[in-house]
Amino acid sequence: MSAPSKPAPGEVHEVEHRAEVAAPAELVYRLLADVTHWPRLFPNIAHMERFSGDATSERVGVWLVSGDRVFPWVALRTLRPGELRVDYRQETTQAPVADMGGSWIVEPLSERTCRVRLLHDCRPATDEPATLEFIADTLDHNSTAELAALREAAEREAADERLVVRIEDTARVGGSAADVYEFLADAAAWPGRIPHIVSVDARDGGDNVQLLDWVTHTERGVDHPSKVVRVLFPPDRIVYRHLLLPPLAAVHTGDYTVTQDGDAVVVSSRHTVVLSESGVTDVAEAVAFTRRALSTSSREVLARAKEFAERRRHGG
Repeated sequence: MSAPSKPAPGEVHEVEHRAEVAAPAELVYRLLADVTHWPRLFPNIAHMERFSGDATSERVGVWLVSGDRVFPWVALRTLRPGELRVDYRQETTQAPVADMGGSWIVEPLSERTCRVRLLHDCRPATDEPATLEFIADTLDHNSTAELAALREAAEREAADERLVVRIEDTARVGGSAADVYEFLADAAAWPGRIPHIVSVDARDGGDNVQLLDWVTHTERGVDHPSKVVRVLFPPDRIVYRHLLLPPLAAVHTGDYTVTQDGDAVVVSSRHTVVLSESGVTDVAEAVAFTRRALSTSSREVLARAKEFAERRRHGG
């Protein structure tokens, strides 16, 4: 890691951080190149998605969790698979930064190990000494944390790909898409609508962002607290990330989608769970338990959404 230094007033500040990762370089690059992986790599990303692009360049949206708020921003990325490199630049920046960009570079060290270099170039918007020091310290802190998170995620997946569990359930609804979406979006009303939801404290976390503290009653008869951030994309999609997790899981993200299909609606619930190596003694058993528990919960939510929308359609 290069030593952090204060950016000079009006000049571009360049800094490099690096980490060695016990995972194949191709795996690490693949995780970095596909933005759909990023919420499971980095704990402060609520959601990330591709807005437009082609095989080598793209415009992506990022929803970043910071305290009790979620801040959306947009990045322009260039993918260089032949070099195992991803370059990026923020489309817009906020003070005290006037311009920010950088690169992720993956260098193979052996068949099973690699070095990741994280480069930043930053132009400050002001020459105040305290601001320059803040930028330098923030870049150093964030880069170190991001590399540590990437290393942990990549090494976990390289060790046992079964630790990443994907679950999907769907329901066909004889009601309107708007009513299904209303049910899913109104999480504050779930305790009176979904039997296993004991309580929900819903707070605004920004534009179309919900911060939820809820308690669910599990199949084992235990009340389980959860903290969830949700980003709403009306009228047909909600994505979320669990911020409070049981020992079994290291990451839990997911989404709901509502799709019109003729006179009916198809509503889907998807989960991506990364199991924690330290919390799992038998991977196959943990995978089976996770699938059963989350699918049971999802089917209950979908059934209640179906009931709500179909009752609305028939005037109930």
